[in-house]
Amino acid sequence: MGEAEKFHYIYSCDLDINVQLKIGSLEGKREQKSYKAVLEDPMLKFSGLYQETCSDLYVTCQVFAEGKPLALPVRTSYKAFSTRWNWNEWLKLPVKYPDLPRNAQVALTIWDVYGPGKAVPVGGTTVSLFGKYGMFRQGMHDLKVWPNVEADGSEPTKTPGRTSSTLSEDQMSRLAKLTKAHRQGHMVKVDWLDRLTFREIEMINESEKRSSNFMYLMVEFRCVKCDDKEYGIVYYEK
Repeated sequence: MGEAEKFHYIYSCDLDINVQLKIGSLEGKREQKSYKAVLEDPMLKFSGLYQETCSDLYVTCQVFAEGKPLALPVRTSYKAFSTRWNWNEWLKLPVKYPDLPRNAQVALTIWDVYGPGKAVPVGGTTVSLFGKYGMFRQGMHDLKVWPNVEADGSEPTKTPGRTSSTLSEDQMSRLAKLTKAHRQGHMVKVDWLDRLTFREIEMINESEKRSSNFMYLMVEFRCVKCDDKEYGIVYYEK
C-alpha cells in the first residue's frame, strides 16, 4: 500500500484536548423588513439591518447532544466590519473530544445588536461533529443559515447546515465531497493543477452562494497533524 493510500487515525477518546472551531465569513444578503414592520417597531430603523456598512454581528457556538447542551456557549470577540463579515477567529469550545457522544452537534447562531442590552438572531445553523461513518469533520464547510431564528440543537434539527434541497446545493455538496477525498489522499496530487482546480471550485461556490436566497456561514474544523502526517479523528468510546 502506497503512502498516499494509508489512512492515519486517532481515537476521539485518546485526544484529551478541547474541540476548536474556526468562524470564517458570512456570505449573502440580509433581507430588510417591510415598511409596515418598521412602522410597527420603530427601533428597527436603528438596528444593524439599516446600517450603510456591515453591522457588528457576532456568533455564538454551543455543543448539543440529544437536544441537550453539553457545555455553555462561547462567542466571537467584537469586530468592526466594513464591506463583508469575516471573523477569521478560532473558538475554543468548553468540551473535550473524549466527552463527545457519537451524535454531538454544534449549533451556531449569528446575532445583531437590536437596542440597549438586546440582540436578535440574524439566523442559525447546526451541523453534526461526526460524519455518518464516525469521522470527526475536518476542513472548511459552508453551512446554510436559516434566517431570523436561533440555531436548533434538537434531533433532528430544524436548522440543518448541510442540505441538498436545490440543484446549486447539490453542486456545492458534490464539490465538497471531492475536496474532502483529495485532502484525505484518495486522489493523485498535482500541485499546479490542484491550485487551478481549487480556485475554480472557490469561484463556483461563491457564484452559487450569491445566487441563493440563503446566507452561508463558513466554518473550519481543525486538522490533527503529527510528523507531517494528517490524522483523522475516529469516534471511539472506552
